[in-house]
Amino acid sequence: MEIIKTIRPGQDGSKRYQEKYGDQLCAVRYRRSPCKSTVYTTVEIIVAQREAYQQKGREQRPEKVGEDWVAIKIAYEELELRNEIRRIGGRWSRMAKAWVAKRHLVSRLNIDHRIVEGLVDQCLDVGI
Repeated sequence: MEIIKTIRPGQDGSKRYQEKYGDQLCAVRYRRSPCKSTVYTTVEIIVAQREAYQQKGREQRPEKVGEDWVAIKIAYEELELRNEIRRIGGRWSRMAKAWVAKRHLVSRLNIDHRIVEGLVDQCLDVGI
């Protein structure tokens, strides 16, 4: 259906609906049927409200334990270790000059001691 006109609460044409729905009224719309022979009047109302969930980027809780991303410092000369990180899906962050991988995969390689907590927040260039 095609919307012909939208009227906000308080404008002419919405007053009788505002009396009926009060503060719940969002809009009154006039719509034309596809065959263009009928005009419908619809109202948009608020039926429920709640607090919005706050999304804080990387501070969201991971779905599973160990699924969060961590930053790992590996020296340039440690070619074999860099290849292992790359093999498990690790990514190089130029911004933080560190490797980024999932915590549980880093634990499998037994290099937990190389994790730099909080550094992953600076790795904005790897798209995690």
